[in-house]
Amino acid sequence: MSNLNVHTKSFILFTYTNNFIYKHLSFIIFSINTMEWINFNQTQKTKYFSSRLNKGLCSSLKIERPDDFKDFMELFKNHPEYSTKLTNVVDLCIVVNKKNHKYFEINLIKSDKTVDDISYRICISLKHKNKDLYEALRYSIYEQIKEFKNKSRLICVKCKSLENIHIDHVNTFKSLTDNFLRNRKDIPSSFDNTYYNSSMFKTEDKKINDEWFDYHKENAVLRCLCRNCNLTRKKK
Repeated sequence: MSNLNVHTKSFILFTYTNNFIYKHLSFIIFSINTMEWINFNQTQKTKYFSSRLNKGLCSSLKIERPDDFKDFMELFKNHPEYSTKLTNVVDLCIVVNKKNHKYFEINLIKSDKTVDDISYRICISLKHKNKDLYEALRYSIYEQIKEFKNKSRLICVKCKSLENIHIDHVNTFKSLTDNFLRNRKDIPSSFDNTYYNSSMFKTEDKKINDEWFDYHKENAVLRCLCRNCNLTRKKK
């Protein structure tokens, strides 16, 4: 570069500087825009994530579309069963919707290679006022659900399907929690966070945690249902 005249050197420096600024400014703008949906209203969020889903089939969002992967994983923190449903999730994939082949659906890929479906629309619905409490209740009995699943033959008790098996409460989770919480005066209003950033009971709330664990173990009746049978069952 020593043989170049002053004007040429200046032009090269100007071009290099501009390219450097553009590159880093673009990165900053892109980083901001990837999370702009957080401040969207419900309709805007639905449209935003619908467009991400409808980009088409994808065997690994984490590898092929990492920004979509981050957005969906952030959104899924609002799922009412986040503490259990998102446990050990390592990737996401987009497949043809099993009920309507004209549409796509998003699936969770877990560390043991099992796959589970999830609804992004549920995560966009307005936050339930007791969301943290119900997350803590679900987290408390997660080991019971896991133990039942590990000991069970994973086949739908209704239609005998082997796909997308859910562990379902025969006597619904809502009826169990309603009965357990009725007339209690020690229901907490603040919670700790689990490793997966969902809610769990604090140490000082060990009493209600343990009593709920025992109540659920004694009263819950669990079964295996496929996704379709689970979603179409009557919730009493």
